[in-house]
Amino acid sequence: MKMTRKRPVVDIGRCTLCGGCLEVAPEVFRYNEIFGYVEVIEAEEYSEEEVDEAIKICPVDCIEWED
Repeated sequence: MKMTRKRPVVDIGRCTLCGGCLEVAPEVFRYNEIFGYVEVIEAEEYSEEEVDEAIKICPVDCIEWED
């Protein structure tokens, strides 16, 4: 598994809470029950493969790599 220091971000304004990212990358994304949105779990590195899969399946294109 290729890891990267790049950080994924979720545009919570566009996110429809479909849950796809939570299924394919549970070590990267979680649902914040208090505030009601999907967030990125704080980590030093992220699985590039899992994040890329989450980006690919997101129906509203609200996940991307931070520049």
